Amino acid sequence: MKPRIFFDTNIMLDLIQERPGYEEAARILQLQEDGKLEVCISVLSMANIAYVLRKTVPHFLIAPILKQISSLIRILPMDDDQLQQALLLDGPDIEDLLQVVCAKASGCSTLLTHNLKDFRIQKGLNKTFPLPEIRTPEAFLQDW
Repeated sequence: MKPRIFFDTNIMLDLIQERPGYEEAARILQLQEDGKLEVCISVLSMANIAYVLRKTVPHFLIAPILKQISSLIRILPMDDDQLQQALLLDGPDIEDLLQVVCAKASGCSTLLTHNLKDFRIQKGLNKTFPLPEIRTPEAFLQDW
């Protein structure tokens, strides 16, 4: 079975907006194209992407961008159970806690982000929750 890798929202925005670091994300997508792994994002990331893009992209282009993303990357659902799990964790941002729980609940072994400081997550009340490995795309690629 191919490893599942979870992209945080900022990684997708790097790709879409060609921000610094997008080359590494593109290389990871190429690994997916080569059949070596599967890249996933959450439905929450899709909403976040649309929200950020509306500030710089004409409205009529947002849906086609989201459709293109969903044709390339598996979009993972989120539910109330994941919300309840996230609320038992301790971290600086509920959105990041939701991303971690979605990634792990969907079988992703690694979550890639450029915001490592936002993922300083403690297990809080959920002592048994297995956190995914959290890395930058650059660090992840060193193993490939």
